[in-house]
Parts: sequence; C-alpha cells; structure tokens
Amino acid sequence: MMKKGKKFESGYATVDDGVNYRDIADTMTEIGYRMNHSSARNYVLRVMRKFAEAVVDQYGIEVPSSSLDSIARSPMFQSGIAELLQDIECARKY
Repeated sequence: MMKKGKKFESGYATVDDGVNYRDIADTMTEIGYRMNHSSARNYVLRVMRKFAEAVVDQYGIEVPSSSLDSIARSPMFQSGIAELLQDIECARKY
C-alpha cells in the first residue's frame, strides 16, 4: 500500500496510487488524530493482519502467527486488499 517501504521478494509494499506512511500520518493529524509515520505504519499493518486472519479463517487454513505477519506485509496481499476495497466502494456508488 505504501510508495516506500521494505522490499520483499515480490516487490515493495505499493499500490499504483498508494500513499506513504507520512502522508497518512499528516492526513490523520489534519483531521484531529495526532499521528506520526511509524504509528501510521503500525495501524496499517494491524488492519492488514486482520484481513489476513479473516482470509485464512474463511478458507479454514491453519497458519502460524509469524506467517500471518508476513502475509500482512506482502505487497501482493496489500494490493489485493486495496483492489477489493476499491471494488466494494465502486459497487456501493452504483
């Protein structure tokens, strides 16, 4: 989801029109929730982990906690979640 970040074997955690953690933190601060970039990263990864947990639960897959963290940080997983959320948002508009 981020423009900059840790490089994974499959690339950086990025979506084409993604924003970086500083941009997220700045936006949150502007709307009244003081936040720095590392907090923004932690919140994003925490939410991505919840998505990962929901996916593996849906399919009844047993996954160790460390693997869930790796899935949550995966650029492909984050991109897939972003696309899914965009599709849901578009469907709600029509």
